[in-house]
Amino acid sequence: MVDKIFPAEFARLILKHISIGNLYEIRVRLNQAIVFNVKNELVFLSSAGITKNINDGIVASRELIAKIIYIACENSVYAVNNQLREGFITVKNGIRIGVAGEVVYENDNVMTLKNITYLNIRLPHKVDNCSARIFHYLIDKPFKNTLIISSPGLGKTTILRDIIYQIYKNNYALNSLILDERYEIAGSCEGQAQFNLGAFTDIISGCKKQFGFEMGIRSMNPDVIFTDEIATFDDIKAIDYAMASGVSVVATTHSRNLNELLKKPNFTELLTNKTFKRFIVLSKNKGIGTIDGLYDENYKLLYRD
Repeated sequence: MVDKIFPAEFARLILKHISIGNLYEIRVRLNQAIVFNVKNELVFLSSAGITKNINDGIVASRELIAKIIYIACENSVYAVNNQLREGFITVKNGIRIGVAGEVVYENDNVMTLKNITYLNIRLPHKVDNCSARIFHYLIDKPFKNTLIISSPGLGKTTILRDIIYQIYKNNYALNSLILDERYEIAGSCEGQAQFNLGAFTDIISGCKKQFGFEMGIRSMNPDVIFTDEIATFDDIKAIDYAMASGVSVVATTHSRNLNELLKKPNFTELLTNKTFKRFIVLSKNKGIGTIDGLYDENYKLLYRD
């Protein structure tokens, strides 16, 4: 997986000392030691191995950052410019590289990023059956509208991915449509999912949610739509459209807990109307992906790890 991101010699060093299954995130900052999130512990890497001493960590050069970007975009920055304008590059296998640098504007429109000097590399993980213990709370006719809530990096996309797989594993013949705006859920490459998401699943990748919901409902006639990271008013409008069309929705959003979610103005109408019938709140209390609470539309606790 890291060979899709780093130059060969550096990739070999990572693989020698760090298990990819335990590696969640890599922070690359110009002229600073590269930071590795290994099982939620921040460490550094030297030629001799893992270290907690920042002064021994390998420092990111401008050349290394440039190489990472060119490897990630397969030597064509132009080909991924639409993603760069959104602040990320998606690599095969659902790896997402967040980027930061100088924003280039033209007539108040973001055209691209230049002098990229900060990278946040997030490695996806498929954790089989991580949603199995709560799946029976979600399945119904129709599938219960569900919102998965947590701070970044606590497993929202991982549990969303497994819910999709549980539909197939438990032989519920529900036509499932994934709207994968950032290529993270399915990790599609050349139109084919890199994760096993079952036989009842269709995927639309790389499009804005509002267009994806409208096109997907018209063309694919789904029973349930799965999507990641809803936040904007347009996202909420798209969900309203789906539900008015008789299509269930399972989505994720960034929020630390239900109380914080209730304060978000874009969500007021959805919450007041009890549109979502299930809320899954994740934390790291017992490790990343802990189900801190599964609640119904009245915020009654149904399950907790």
